[in-house]
Amino acid sequence: MKDIMAQPSQIGSGSASSAPSLWAQFFGYLTADGLNYLLGFAIYGWLIRILTDRQYGNLSVATSIYQVLMMVTALGLDLIGPRLITDAGGDASHIAQRGLRIRMAVACLVCGPVTAVVAFFYLRQGQVDVATVVIAGFCMVLARALDVTYLAVALGAPGALARTRALGLGLFLAALFVCKLIIPHYVWIVPILNAVGLTIGRYQLMAILRKRASQRITPPGLATPTMYILRQGAKAGSGQLLLFILQGLDVVLLARYVPAESVGQYAMVSRLYLFGTAVLACLLNTYIPSLIAVAQDANALTRLFRRFMLTSTAIGVLGGAVFWVAAPFTCELLGHRQLAIVHGISPLFGILFLIMAVCNPFLSFLPSLHRSGTYLVGICAGTLLLAGIDLVLMPRLGVTGAAIGQVAATTFLALFMARGYWNYIRGLRRTGVTGSSIEPSQVRERVPA
Repeated sequence: MKDIMAQPSQIGSGSASSAPSLWAQFFGYLTADGLNYLLGFAIYGWLIRILTDRQYGNLSVATSIYQVLMMVTALGLDLIGPRLITDAGGDASHIAQRGLRIRMAVACLVCGPVTAVVAFFYLRQGQVDVATVVIAGFCMVLARALDVTYLAVALGAPGALARTRALGLGLFLAALFVCKLIIPHYVWIVPILNAVGLTIGRYQLMAILRKRASQRITPPGLATPTMYILRQGAKAGSGQLLLFILQGLDVVLLARYVPAESVGQYAMVSRLYLFGTAVLACLLNTYIPSLIAVAQDANALTRLFRRFMLTSTAIGVLGGAVFWVAAPFTCELLGHRQLAIVHGISPLFGILFLIMAVCNPFLSFLPSLHRSGTYLVGICAGTLLLAGIDLVLMPRLGVTGAAIGQVAATTFLALFMARGYWNYIRGLRRTGVTGSSIEPSQVRERVPA
């Protein structure tokens, strides 16, 4: 696989450069996201030791709810942010500042009222624990608005991302140990401690990236109105939100059909799967600046995307095999007890990871090709498919039915998104766009927003 990850400068130009290799960048992002998901998984594995099964199940339900609101606040900038920065040129931190203001407005004006309504609903149902954790989870929504990971990707700063994430999660972990006697009585304190740790790390990242951005000012490109950012972000963000629902909200639906103990075990395997998808996200962050640079050159894009696809598939094969074998042991080690359900569904999640590894290059890159509409339509269809399968299989097969639904929906996404990508490539070739010397204004004309 050594030739799969060439130097960024070798892509499309062939000139030598002292820039770090894609492998170095990949492992940098892997360290950052790996710390995020691995420590997060370890933290929740530790929580299952000090909480009862019912408390952990309720925490999982509430977490799934406020994480949806975090996705709303993110506004799709994780996917389209590097493209917006490349198109706009100038000082990259300017786009990030505008993105932060827009995200905070969405958090306060949209997610705040929704949080209150959801919490009131659970209070009316008598589920006080879920309601209080949902309210406290609004701190996590505000912390998400401060995330500038996409700026770190655009500036090629995986090291800074890894250090600041380690700082935030380390503070969270330390706070959990200090409060370990309090948490079983006040479960709602968990998202508050998490938000405080993440916010400290993100402020540190902002300071580092602001300095880097001021040293890498590029010539101005396309003007980027705030409404354009909001419109593009709404499309990509809606797709991300539905994808998150597709991947994680089955935990909430499962609570209607299986005991809370089963929901907790399914949530552990699901979190481990999401850790695996973090590796795929790292691969996307590694390739996306170079992919955006050649997005209007059909030949160069095809060559680079092929490398991206081969690398992602190789990771999928390896990760799926490891998941199949090691997931039950890992969950039981962290949970410190036998978890029979985990053994039954781990093979299905191993297959799911392989399918997602094939799907991810098409799925995650479409918004950067000005194909946010296709991205959104595909995820809508996949979500409806999953809902139908879950409603049929969950009452009969429980957690196994939920896992089968994930496999079927992700397979559909892979086929649909691959078709969208190849339609884009055919469109470039029909218009004769096979070279990279294209002015930004031509890009806007040929690829409508």
